[in-house]
Amino acid sequence: MNERPELRSEARVAVSCRGTLTLGERSSPCEIQNMCSRGFLIRANKGLPVGQEIRLCCDLDVRRTICCKVQVRHVNRDCLGARVTEISDEERLACMEFIEEQRRSGSDRAHLAA
Repeated sequence: MNERPELRSEARVAVSCRGTLTLGERSSPCEIQNMCSRGFLIRANKGLPVGQEIRLCCDLDVRRTICCKVQVRHVNRDCLGARVTEISDEERLACMEFIEEQRRSGSDRAHLAA
């Protein structure tokens, strides 16, 4: 099996978080499929053009919600990849803590399955 190496400087973590994409006055629901502190893979009903900047608000869990500005980097039939272009320090920290918790949780599940 010939797997392609991860080209990102930070590997993404699989998640399932509900969110909202907002462009101007129009909002639509979305689901975050995976994430890192620099970007997201988002399942959304509405196709957005590459390069478009949009606002993303995402419920990480019951106690943490982040809102940031992202730029659409690529689009396929089901998902779009978005890079974070603006986020507060507090929300970046919440995001990084959540990602680390998800990594640990995934590692714990892998150990249990072995």
